[in-house]
Amino acid sequence: MKRAGHGVRVRLRTVLRRTAHRRECRRDERGAAAAWTLILASTAFVALLGLVGGGGELINDKVEAKRAAEQAARAGADELSASAVRSGSDKVDVGAAIARAKTVLRQSGWSGTVRVNGSEVIVTATDTREPQFLRLLGVGAVQIHETGSADAISTPSG
Repeated sequence: MKRAGHGVRVRLRTVLRRTAHRRECRRDERGAAAAWTLILASTAFVALLGLVGGGGELINDKVEAKRAAEQAARAGADELSASAVRSGSDKVDVGAAIARAKTVLRQSGWSGTVRVNGSEVIVTATDTREPQFLRLLGVGAVQIHETGSADAISTPSG
């Protein structure tokens, strides 16, 4: 003779076993958060490396261009005309100043323009640079323009 409720218990056990089996068969998601955290942290690190490294490269290039422009302007301003040397005035030999400033600029690895305005020589260093780290962020070539100027001084009292 069957006891009352025995069939219900058997069915309940069967249902519980199936449920437990389904849970075991499901994909185990333990560690998924750690994997996503690693992916996001790596991406953020590469982005920061690109920004900091690339920004540093661009600053160095701008400083280098500024120095080259100032050196070329100083060299150009040193080209006083013969009459200026005799009279003690601050007149620059325009042709010689432009030629010397361009030579110094080219030797520094930059291209650019040279203007003479009275006794002042104005040099603009320009070039295109490609920062290595900013390539990681999709940034390509960057134009750099820096200007330097110098005044001709014919006497120590200026």
